[in-house]
Amino acid sequence: MGFACGGWVMTATWLEKNINLTHKNGLHMRPAQRIVSVAVKFKSDIRAYKNQREFNAKSILDMIEFAAFMVGETANDDNTFVFRASGDDAEAALEALSVLVDDSFGLE
Repeated sequence: MGFACGGWVMTATWLEKNINLTHKNGLHMRPAQRIVSVAVKFKSDIRAYKNQREFNAKSILDMIEFAAFMVGETANDDNTFVFRASGDDAEAALEALSVLVDDSFGLE
């Protein structure tokens, strides 16, 4: 069970940020690489989470798998997912990833 505050949700061990993927080309290899390049800058454990599946945001292999998973989800008009972070810099990590997504991964 968690509580919400200012768009963030805090669970027992994870801080979460809901993401609505609006990038016109969705999530593919280049955005996956950019997620990893941002995530590795932080000490926190950072995950992308969707439909009971969790992917390590610091692993390019996991993010490629997540991108492939999201292709099927966005085909069904479901372009939302959650970034989760746990650690001392969790809030800063989620903010940086949120800005990255809102900026279309720097690709437009």
